[in-house]
Amino acid sequence: MADDQVSVFDIRGRAYIVTGAGRGIGAELANGLAEAGAAIAVAGRTGADCEKVAASIAAKGGRAIAVGFDARDEAQCAELVTRAAATFGQLDGAVINHGIGLHRDALDTTREEFAAMLDGNLTSYFLMCRELGRHWIAAKQPGAIVLMSSNASILSYGELAAYGVSKAGVDQLARQLGAEWARHGIRVNAIGPGYMAASMKGIESIYDAPEVKAKILPKIPAGRYGALRELLGATQFFLSDASSYATGQYLAVDGGYSLI
Repeated sequence: MADDQVSVFDIRGRAYIVTGAGRGIGAELANGLAEAGAAIAVAGRTGADCEKVAASIAAKGGRAIAVGFDARDEAQCAELVTRAAATFGQLDGAVINHGIGLHRDALDTTREEFAAMLDGNLTSYFLMCRELGRHWIAAKQPGAIVLMSSNASILSYGELAAYGVSKAGVDQLARQLGAEWARHGIRVNAIGPGYMAASMKGIESIYDAPEVKAKILPKIPAGRYGALRELLGATQFFLSDASSYATGQYLAVDGGYSLI
């Protein structure tokens, strides 16, 4: 690349927070963004896992810190934003990726389980976004937020009523905040993964079972589960200047599952 031709996808020298980054999608995105030249605050509830991911990034010449935190705690969300900005001297964006899953028929879902889904998958997203928005607006700086949703936010799956509703809220959060904060240069977009090669903690065995795969794969036009790495391009797009005029959008990355 010539010195005077900087790609609009270039994120070298930028700094991002990735939540839920101790494993799965979050760990893959943290590593991928670091390989693209960004500094990463690897955040999640299991500090030891975050330390491993941050160490892996550092071993490859990248820059990262590990931050153990619970996104349901607004004080910890604020501390994460403050620490990341102070450590790197800047904060350009965040990937809000943490979350919990629940497979339960709606008739059997308890009030407590439904509330936990909303708290872990939606309210916590709002709290993180709010602290990021406050930080950037106070500093008069732009920022980019990527919310990890799910195609369960736009489709109806069996036994995913509470989960699907929580993720539909994530999509609306992207639209609402995208509209409210555009004037501040803050963009908020959502990505909706479909069936991926690694599932959310606690439900891996459901989708990895051969009999379940045999039912699911024929319904995916691509004919396979997605690799976690295949979420990186969409994430980098929404974090980079390539999407400078895009906000409040939802992008399905599901091998075409939501098309049929």
